[in-house]
Amino acid sequence: MSATSANDEWEIMHLTPAGWMDGSYRHEPGEAVDIAAPADDVLTVRRHVSATYGGPCRVVEDRTPRTEDMALIEQLLTKFGAPGFGV
Repeated sequence: MSATSANDEWEIMHLTPAGWMDGSYRHEPGEAVDIAAPADDVLTVRRHVSATYGGPCRVVEDRTPRTEDMALIEQLLTKFGAPGFGV
């Protein structure tokens, strides 16, 4: 990897009543893999990691509720915890 090489990866996880489910992702050096969201997801979390070799690393997590029932989301987060990302 050269000094100007960039790493750009992302991963999506879905919170459902059964727990966290893997979603779409892109891991270096591969192409993006699309995985359909489960029908019963209540929260989608996308984690994006970008870095330059020998330089700074930036991690951003976006959370998108898929229901208006915030109490259900909180209950499931308490039960299953944070998503376990691979990136």
